[in-house]
Amino acid sequence: MTNVLKRFSDVPHWVFLFIIGVLVFIPFLGNAHLFDWDEINFAESAREMLLTHHYRTVQINFQPFYEKPPFFIWLQALSMSYFGVNEFAARIPNAFFGILTLITVYNVGRRYFDRDMGIWWALLFACSVLPQMYFKSGIIDPVFNYFIFLSLYFLFSISIRDDFEPNKMRRKNHRWYMIASALAAGVAVLTKGPVALGIIVMVVTILLLINKGKLNFNLGDLILWLLVVTLVIAAWLSFEIRANGLTFVHNFIVYQIRLFSTEDAGHGGPVYFHVLAVLLGCFPASVLCLDAFRRQQDDTLHQVSLKRWMIVLLVVVLVVFSIVKTKIIHYSSLSYFPVTFLGAYYIYHLQHGRWRWSWRQTVPMAVISAAFAVAVGAAIWIGSHPVILSHIQADPFAMEAMKAKVYWTLSDLFVPIGLLVGMVAALILLAKKRIMIGMAALLLSTCLFTNLTLALIVPRIEKYSQAAMIEFLESRKLEDCYVEVAGFKSYAQLFYKDKQQPATPQELDAEYILTGPTSKPVYVVTRVDKLHTLNFLDRYEELYRKNGFVFLKKK
Repeated sequence: MTNVLKRFSDVPHWVFLFIIGVLVFIPFLGNAHLFDWDEINFAESAREMLLTHHYRTVQINFQPFYEKPPFFIWLQALSMSYFGVNEFAARIPNAFFGILTLITVYNVGRRYFDRDMGIWWALLFACSVLPQMYFKSGIIDPVFNYFIFLSLYFLFSISIRDDFEPNKMRRKNHRWYMIASALAAGVAVLTKGPVALGIIVMVVTILLLINKGKLNFNLGDLILWLLVVTLVIAAWLSFEIRANGLTFVHNFIVYQIRLFSTEDAGHGGPVYFHVLAVLLGCFPASVLCLDAFRRQQDDTLHQVSLKRWMIVLLVVVLVVFSIVKTKIIHYSSLSYFPVTFLGAYYIYHLQHGRWRWSWRQTVPMAVISAAFAVAVGAAIWIGSHPVILSHIQADPFAMEAMKAKVYWTLSDLFVPIGLLVGMVAALILLAKKRIMIGMAALLLSTCLFTNLTLALIVPRIEKYSQAAMIEFLESRKLEDCYVEVAGFKSYAQLFYKDKQQPATPQELDAEYILTGPTSKPVYVVTRVDKLHTLNFLDRYEELYRKNGFVFLKKK
């Protein structure tokens, strides 16, 4: 037995984190359909890349899509070429970057603190609610945020001075870290856009002010960094501009301005939206980090510096995206890096006896976990007793959607109850200063709750929202026909109908297909609350209605 344990102790810790990442992020990736809009949007763009072999520019409905650069779509297209065009293939790139993120933050924490700090940081990333969910999604942000963090980390590595490192080696590492930072920044821009550069520049500028201009950067470093970033971006844009001129650049800039200054697609919200989203969504790391801002005298200069960089990054993300008019929950997901770092920092000092667990952690931990349990429990209860909603005046679509045949049982309540039991046990253990086992119970209970919610609850909730439409679209996949949506926006009719590249420009004109003469059958998907807004109903017959959707066919 002793020999077996010794062999396990000799295995590098990143191997265990890799296994944890696989177990946490990969199961159930294809358990639910992709969700409108973002998940289906990006997956459809990847599918069209494979169909058209047009890899230079992102497109949607076989027309240029100016809102996003191509890097993430390339990853999805590569995945689909291997796993097929499906939900698993659309989401596996983020699961891979989730595993990569765990190993990266572990190595950063181990380098500037020790192994314990690295492990806590990685485990908090793996077990907190929204970080775990977004590594199991098909959205762009996990990849985008990873490269921003990597760029900032290399800049941080330059900013600190190691007095035991030879000058020649320091200058060499300095140069390569600067190039690595610029490469990561360039890839971040190719993933989602120039907001990456804005965040990096703001973080570094604020730190320069805090440190009175001393970050070991000089003008030559700045020029080198900008040159490499420019080369990375130009390597892609040169092909795009050569083919289509400045059309993409112009439209992309217009979109970014609109996103910043208006409530795009109706996604508005109060100024405190992202603060609340991070507090609730990054649970339990968000609660653990509340007490981590105070100074710790035992920290080394490098540890103090890393903490300062993380705090500045957190402030920049929350301020910037609180100003942006469009409020979408994953816009502030870059804050998961500093929040999980600060949470791990608190656990680290708690573990070493420098800090104490107190009511400042117990109360919000209990309240937020109870809120999650009540929310999921209420969803299960209402789903199993839909008659409750018949007394509530809701919009017609929501009322019809709740008539979906979804089977719930009281045994499903073990998911929220399990969270409460695990949390109570964890809080009792922590109050009794059983730090290691208490934290293990805390992280395990939130990790299982999130994974089970995604595996068992979300697929059934999806049946109320979009499953009826996707079921209809998939039933028309083998039929040579047109399918359009009317009265609302969706990309599902492209991805789940498996739309092929049109042979004529008229086939891209939705208005022409809906009202003009066509040689193929035409189907329309609309919603009960949008039916009265359509002006072409006299040309269509109703096939059936289901869960708030109305399915029509041209006569």
